[in-house]
Amino acid sequence: MDELTWLASTDPAPMLEFLQRSGRTSDRKLRLFGVACSRRVWDWLDALGRAAVEVAELYADGQASADQLRAARLACQFAGGSAAWYAAASNPVVAARNAALSAQAVPAERTVQAALLRDIIGNPFRGETLIGPWGSSTIREMAEAVYAERDFSPPRLVALAEALEEAGCADSELLDHLRGPGLHARGCFVVDALLGKA
Repeated sequence: MDELTWLASTDPAPMLEFLQRSGRTSDRKLRLFGVACSRRVWDWLDALGRAAVEVAELYADGQASADQLRAARLACQFAGGSAAWYAAASNPVVAARNAALSAQAVPAERTVQAALLRDIIGNPFRGETLIGPWGSSTIREMAEAVYAERDFSPPRLVALAEALEEAGCADSELLDHLRGPGLHARGCFVVDALLGKA
């Protein structure tokens, strides 16, 4: 896979395969992608499935143990091919790939998932997203609120982009990503960079 293919892909499967082979992502990012796919079918999940997704998200951020993740997954084991079952898999590659596959109720969902994967990973051909001296405490607090509240709505992200620009950020890739119309989820590469998360 090359950069143009990554940016244009409408199928997360080859993108995930590339990330796994190249090692250009973290286990946390893969797990958060599986969680994001599961959250796309939230209304179809039962209470145990939702709990498993929430524990998987906590686990990605080091706030739940491997035993808690395993218990949450076992609790929803009879959900069949549910995205929740896969999001809570112990292997993050399996969590990402299989949660995406099980959440593809309609063909168009693959395109959405590819966009979500780009939101979480960014552009793996550009290297690590670096935050300059404009990563002030106010901007960090804004990013923390977006992350903690899981509020990636356009008004919140545009406000974050405006604060970054006012602080001196001229990185059009970061600013355009925050201002763009695309979907965002926990793990968004710009918010993660502001918070120092990998």
